[in-house]
Amino acid sequence: MSEKRFDEEINLFVLASFLRKNALVIGACAVVGIIGGSILGSEAPPVVEASAQLALAKISRPGPDGSVVMVPAESRDRFMFRMRSPGAFDLGLASSCSEKGIATHEQLAGSIKITAPSAPDDVISISSSASSAGLAERCVTAVIQQIQEQQSNLVAQSQAGVKAEIAASEKQLADNLKVMESSQGSDWQKAIYLATRDDSNFLRTKIMDLNSRLQLDEPVKLLSPVYASPPSVASDRLKRILIGLGGGFVVGAFLAIAKTIYNSRRRINQA
Repeated sequence: MSEKRFDEEINLFVLASFLRKNALVIGACAVVGIIGGSILGSEAPPVVEASAQLALAKISRPGPDGSVVMVPAESRDRFMFRMRSPGAFDLGLASSCSEKGIATHEQLAGSIKITAPSAPDDVISISSSASSAGLAERCVTAVIQQIQEQQSNLVAQSQAGVKAEIAASEKQLADNLKVMESSQGSDWQKAIYLATRDDSNFLRTKIMDLNSRLQLDEPVKLLSPVYASPPSVASDRLKRILIGLGGGFVVGAFLAIAKTIYNSRRRINQA
């Protein structure tokens, strides 16, 4: 244990001695890095971020106990998986998300960020960074419109099946009415009439329930308006200065190491 501590003390002493001998080189590089970071921070354009929150569309489904439950038209996990692909963003967004009006799928994916908060499980956040508030807000608005269109198509697909079921039930109900009109007279005809009447009542209830389900479907909801927060110029500038300081220190340390190795080899050669 004492030997390990002794080794650590030696290593710290060597490190301190190295820094003291090369303080000029490392300090000069760090100063250059600070100056470079300050220049870049003053010349770099401000970055503005706009954001908004959405609730995904919901559709009705029959529950296990006969009740109606609301479920997302597309699960959020599947939605997030799909939106991770650069191809998920239509190139038509370039006119709203790019200053030049031209962008690749990869460039759009780099400027648009979609995240999912932990709760609730149907909410997503959309954000976009740009050089101006107007461009960032316009980009987020265009993404929202694309998502609304995609979600509306999913709701329409779900409703198509329900509407087809309603149409089939209405046709069956019309056929039943014809059978009931002709089922008069004999006992067996009365039996057919009663059975057909019960089936018709069931179909009427079914048609009402299916129409109610259609009315319960919910489109995409905008939970928070599109808003561009003012750029934090001081924060960005400080970040670049710190990056310059760190980069200058690393470069200075490498130069100091190279200098030490060179001097060591030179002394060996002279000896």
